[in-house]
Amino acid sequence: MLLHQFIHQAAQNFPEKTAVICGEESLTYSQLAAKMDSWATKLMGFGIKRGDRVGLLMYNGLNLVQLYYACFRVGAIAVPFNTRYQEPELAYAVNQSGSSILMAGREFTPVVKNIRKDAPGLGGLFIMDETLEEVFAKPGLRRDTAISELPEVAIADPAFIIYTSGSTGKPKGVIHTHYSLFHHIENKTKSLEINGETVGLAGTQICHCAGCFGILLPVLANGGTCVMLQEFESGAYIAHLQKYQPMLLVLMPTQLLEILEHPRAQDADFSRTSSMLIGGDTVPHHTYDLFRSLAGFDLSEGCGMTECEGYCVQPTHGVKKPGSIGKPIAGIKMRLVDPDGNELPDNQVGEIQVMAESVTAGYWDKPEETAKAFVDGWLRTGDLAFRDEDGYYHFVGRIKEIIIRGGSNIMPGEVEDVLDDHPLVELSGVVGFPDAHYGSIVGAFIMPRDPAKPPTPEELTNFAAERLARYKLPEKWIFVDHIPQTASGKIDRKQLHVLAAEYAKKGE
Repeated sequence: MLLHQFIHQAAQNFPEKTAVICGEESLTYSQLAAKMDSWATKLMGFGIKRGDRVGLLMYNGLNLVQLYYACFRVGAIAVPFNTRYQEPELAYAVNQSGSSILMAGREFTPVVKNIRKDAPGLGGLFIMDETLEEVFAKPGLRRDTAISELPEVAIADPAFIIYTSGSTGKPKGVIHTHYSLFHHIENKTKSLEINGETVGLAGTQICHCAGCFGILLPVLANGGTCVMLQEFESGAYIAHLQKYQPMLLVLMPTQLLEILEHPRAQDADFSRTSSMLIGGDTVPHHTYDLFRSLAGFDLSEGCGMTECEGYCVQPTHGVKKPGSIGKPIAGIKMRLVDPDGNELPDNQVGEIQVMAESVTAGYWDKPEETAKAFVDGWLRTGDLAFRDEDGYYHFVGRIKEIIIRGGSNIMPGEVEDVLDDHPLVELSGVVGFPDAHYGSIVGAFIMPRDPAKPPTPEELTNFAAERLARYKLPEKWIFVDHIPQTASGKIDRKQLHVLAAEYAKKGE
C-alpha cells in the first residue's frame, strides 16, 4: 500500500476520529485526507511533479504532516531538513538533494534569508504559518493550467530523503521508498502491537527518523492518534503524558533524563504506556533506575539508524535486559561479522549487519557510498555489538570511534558507561587524544551533576579502576559545562575530537 492510501482508507473507515494533535490544533482523518489532497494540487500548481524534491524546514505541526502526505500523493519526495541547521548546513542539503522548492516555517526566516544566493538551483521559497507567503519563485515555476488529475504513484517511488546527522563527515541523504516504509510500518506494527487504539507521543522532531518513522507513520497507518510537541521541553512533555496518556513513546536518552530529573517528574503518567523506547545513544545505567522507580516498569532500549530506523529493540513481552539493545524486530535479519566478513558466534564483538525489506534504497546521488554500504544484500551499520547466549544484542560502539592505545582497542562507550555511573557525573564523553608514545590515549570530558561540586580526577580514576582494565582508564580529564551533541541528540564525537585537538594543542 502507498503511504497516502493509508490516510484515504482511514478517512473512509472512521472519518471523525482524531488523527493528529499538536498544541491546540488537531485534524480528523477526513480533514487530514482533504488537506492532503488540497496541498497535493497546490504543489502541482507550483510545477512539482513525480520525482521532484520538496524541501521542508519546520517544527512539528499540522502543516508538516499535511505536506508530507501531499508529497506522497503526487509522487514527489519529501526532504525534511533538520530544524537545528544553520545557513551553510541548509544550503548544502538543499543543493545536494536538488530540491525544487523550499517551504519553511516563519521562525526559520533568519536561516533561509540567503538561500536564493547559496542555492542557486532552488526554484522557489515559501514561508508558512497560518498563511503561505511566496518569497521568490523562478519564472515558469507556477503553472496557470488547472490541475485535472493527480499522477499515478508507484510502490518503488522514493518518498523521503532524510539526511544523516553527519557526526563523522558530510551528511548523506538516505532514500526511503513507499515500499521500504510500507514494510517498516508492518514490522513496527507487529513488534510494538500498534493498532487503531494506539496514541503515540512524538517528543522528537518528525524531521528525524525516530519521530517520523518511529511514531507518525506507523500510528497513522493503523488509524491511531499521533500527538506531537512542537519542540521538546521536559515540563511540556510531562503535561502531555498526563493529558493524553499515550501508549507509544520514543525519546533520546538525554531527553528522558531531563524528564526524570524534572521537579514535576512525579506527575509523569506512564500508566497506559505499553512501549517506552529509548535509543540513539548510550543509555546511562542510572537512567534505567530512575525510570523504573518512577514508572514501575523497565524502559525498552533499542538501536537503529536512518537507513533502517529501529532494527533491534527489547521485546514487548518477556525479559528486558538493562544495557542490552534487545533482539531484532519483526522482519529484520541481523548478523555479526568480523572485519573479513565472517559470521561470529555468541559473545564475540563484531559489526552488526542488517537485511530487511525496510532498509534504505541507498544514498541520494552517492552511488559509491551506496555500494560501500551493502555487502551481498546486507546493510553495514558500522555498529559494534555482541550477542549473548539468550539472543540479546549488546551495543559496544561505532567502528570509527575505536581508540587504539598501543595496539589495544578501547570502545568509548564502555568507558562512558562506567563514568556515567559515578554519582557525581551527569554525562561523559570519551575520545582518543593523540600521544607520541601510544599513538592515542583515552581522554574523558566530564559534565558534573553539580558544577559546584565536581568529582576530582583521582576520584574518577579510582572509581573506574575498580571496573575497567588499566589500559582503558582515561589519562586526560576535562571538566565541561555540557557535552556537545549532534542535531539528533547524540554525543557529537566529531566535535569532541575538535575539542580534544584544541586541548592537545594547548598542551593541557
